[in-house]
Amino acid sequence: MEEKDKNEAEEDEILVKKAQESPEAYEALYKKYGKRVYNYFWYRAGRVKEVAEDLAQETFVKAYQKLPNFRLHAYSYFSYLKTIAHNTLVKYYKKPKTISLEEIGNAENIAEESAPDKSETKEASELLWQAIEKLPDAEKNIVLLKYREGRSVKEIANLAQKSANAVKLVLSRARKKLARLKELKP
Repeated sequence: MEEKDKNEAEEDEILVKKAQESPEAYEALYKKYGKRVYNYFWYRAGRVKEVAEDLAQETFVKAYQKLPNFRLHAYSYFSYLKTIAHNTLVKYYKKPKTISLEEIGNAENIAEESAPDKSETKEASELLWQAIEKLPDAEKNIVLLKYREGRSVKEIANLAQKSANAVKLVLSRARKKLARLKELKP
């Protein structure tokens, strides 16, 4: 182990012991490693600030909850935090982020109901439905919630377990995909 790593591990051991004695002292560990944990998530979770913040907070909460029984063994506290962060990230990606069509309701009339001009022909509506069907499930479900059910971005975010910014991003990308698909049709 390099001298720098050894010094960091020793410093962390002192900080951990203080935090175990007084919960307020945990702030020193947070201040020391908060930005590094945030950056870990920011780069791995699509560079979405809210997601990185939420996952970093979850990591520190988990580490804090395990603090009374924690023992540091020759590594820095950051190594321990990275293990928790990795497991938190895996859990985040495994968590279902889509809403089934059954929850949304009958989606067959989406083309007619979402058309901005009711005078559009049935053929144009069918083309729009076909284009929506080509979207990935996560995007399709969010589009249906927004334009068929008229739900707000905040409501969709709660249902989809995403941040409002993530929902806005999905809607923006879906609209662009639909526009491209519409341009490809004669």
